[in-house]
Amino acid sequence: MNIHHNSPHQILIQKINSSELSRQDIISDVKYQDITYHMDNRDKTVYIKEHAQIDFLKAMNEMENLDWNYENNYITFVNNKTKECVQFLRKSKNNWYAEVPINDGPKWDGYAWSCDTESKPIMDMLRLYFEEVPWFGMLSWKMRRFKH
Repeated sequence: MNIHHNSPHQILIQKINSSELSRQDIISDVKYQDITYHMDNRDKTVYIKEHAQIDFLKAMNEMENLDWNYENNYITFVNNKTKECVQFLRKSKNNWYAEVPINDGPKWDGYAWSCDTESKPIMDMLRLYFEEVPWFGMLSWKMRRFKH
């Protein structure tokens, strides 16, 4: 859109780029997410006490880099606003174990939802998790009880 008049003595003082305006709207639509993570990988450990912030793109990168040949690999994401926690172990290039502790925290009673599945459903679910929209129904969960 141009701010412009037909008078020969007036000049164009500003040109508004509509695609730039819509990009600004998209940027301002991104909400702050209070999501932290901890992980163990062959060459990188992030401890829970670090309260390390993470966004979706970094999460995807960390997931991609999890070494399935490292027996203790895992990554856990905690949404501190919704108190939702999801954790993943990479079993092979395209196979994952996912887990959602039930009543996570100091009084955890050993119950969790768990699932073995391929990469695509995991990444689709993780995208929804980071968008803070309903994500639990994306996988076929089974309830498990861990003794502690």
